[in-house]
Amino acid sequence: MKIKLYRSATVGIELKGFKILQDPWLADGAYYGSWFHYPSFDLSANIEEINSYDAIYISHIHPDHCDDQTMKMIDKKIPIYIHKFHAKFLKAKLERFGFKIFEIDNGKRTEITSGIFINIFAADDCNPELCYKFLGCADPNVKGESQQIDTLCVIDDNKNTLMNVNDCPVDLAKSTFNKINKNYEKIDIMLVGYQNASPYPQCFNNLDINEKKTVGKKVAKNCLNKALTYINSIQPKYFLPFAGTYVLGGKLSSLNDTRGVPNIDQAYEYLEKNQTVSKAIKINPGSSFDLISKTSSQKYEKFNSLNYQNFLKKISKVKMDYEKDPVPSFEEIFALAKGAYKKFLEKKLINNVSLNTDIFIDVDQKLIKLPHDKNELEVFEADKFENGNKYVKYKTDIRLLKRLLQGPRYAHWNNAEIGSHIFFFRNPDVFDRNVYQSMCYFHN
Repeated sequence: MKIKLYRSATVGIELKGFKILQDPWLADGAYYGSWFHYPSFDLSANIEEINSYDAIYISHIHPDHCDDQTMKMIDKKIPIYIHKFHAKFLKAKLERFGFKIFEIDNGKRTEITSGIFINIFAADDCNPELCYKFLGCADPNVKGESQQIDTLCVIDDNKNTLMNVNDCPVDLAKSTFNKINKNYEKIDIMLVGYQNASPYPQCFNNLDINEKKTVGKKVAKNCLNKALTYINSIQPKYFLPFAGTYVLGGKLSSLNDTRGVPNIDQAYEYLEKNQTVSKAIKINPGSSFDLISKTSSQKYEKFNSLNYQNFLKKISKVKMDYEKDPVPSFEEIFALAKGAYKKFLEKKLINNVSLNTDIFIDVDQKLIKLPHDKNELEVFEADKFENGNKYVKYKTDIRLLKRLLQGPRYAHWNNAEIGSHIFFFRNPDVFDRNVYQSMCYFHN
C-alpha cells in the first residue's frame, strides 16, 4: 500500500496497482475565493497524474472535499463512490458534471474491483436519534440513509487497511469505532483531521485581538484532542494528520493570525507526545509513503514561517468571487430578506426549533432583525441599536449577502461561514446551534 498526500484532504491510495483518489480539492479559491493551498498546487500541470486514478471516493459535499473547479477538470470516466445519503445533493452535483456515481450502503464493505474493498460509514452511523441530538433537525422516520453531512471510510485489500476519518465529528463517530475494531483486525494507516475549519474565533468581533488569540489556542488544542481520540480508539499502526489545511486569502488574509489552528509540526509533537501506540507519517504535501518499505518519497521539511508569511502577502491581493458583482441597494436586499424569512419560519416549524436568541443582519448602516418572539422582520438604524435579549449579529459583504439570500445555487450560509466571509457579534459569547442551523434556511 502506498499513499500520496496532495493537499489538505486530497490523498491518493494505491493497492495492488489500483489507485483511489480521495476528496479532490486541488484548485485555489474554494469557499467563494477565500481558501488557498499552502504550498500552492498546479492542477493543470498535474492533471494527467490526477486522471490516472481508477476510482474516486468523496466523503461529503463541502468544497474542500468536492471542489467544483477540480471536478470540472477530472476525467468523467473515473467512477465515484459516495455514501447513500438521504438527501441527494452530492450525487446530483456530481452527475451534473457527468460522472457515474455509485452509492454505498452504510457500513457495507463493497468490492469495487478484484480484491479491493471500500466501506463507507456515516458520521452518525445512520442513527437519526443521534443525528437529531447533535443537530436538532433529523427526521426519526428515515432509516438506513444518513442525514448528516460527513462520512468516514475504510479501504482494504484483505491485507492492508486504510481508514480515512475526514471531517467526521468524533462524538458522532464513536458508535462506529466498535464496528471497525470488530470487523478489521488492524488499521495500518489512519488519515485523521487535526485542524478547525470554523469562523471561530477569527470572525467574532465580540472578542478583542488578545481574546481571539487565547481562544484560538484552546480551539487548536480541542482539535488535536479530537484527533487523539480517533487514534486512541482505533490504534492504527500509522497516522497522518491531514485535512482542513488551508490559508485565507484576499481581504481576509489578516484573519490567519487569529485562527484556532496548529501548524503541522505542532500537531506531530502533540499527537506523538500524548500516545505511544501509533507512529506518525511525516510527509510534506506532494510526497508519498510506502507501507511495505516504511519510507517516504522525500525527506520531511518542517514548517517554514518566513515562506508562509511571504505567501500570505502574495495571496492578500486576490479578489473574492462576489467582489466582481454589482453592489445591490438596501431595498433590494430587504425585498430578498422578506422572501427568505418565509422559508426560515417554515423550516423552524418543520424542525420544531424554538429560538431564544434574536438575529440581526448588519447591512448598509441598518439592521434587519429576525426576532425570536415574533414572525415579522424589523428594521433599525445601526447606530441606534439596543437589545436586552440574547442576540447574534451577522455582517458580510453586501454582494455576498445578496447571493446568500438568493439561495444555495448562488451561495450557502454554511459555506460562507466556513470561508470566514461572515463576521459575528454575539452576546453572550455562547454557541447556540439552533441559531446557525436555522440561518442555513434563510434564503429564497
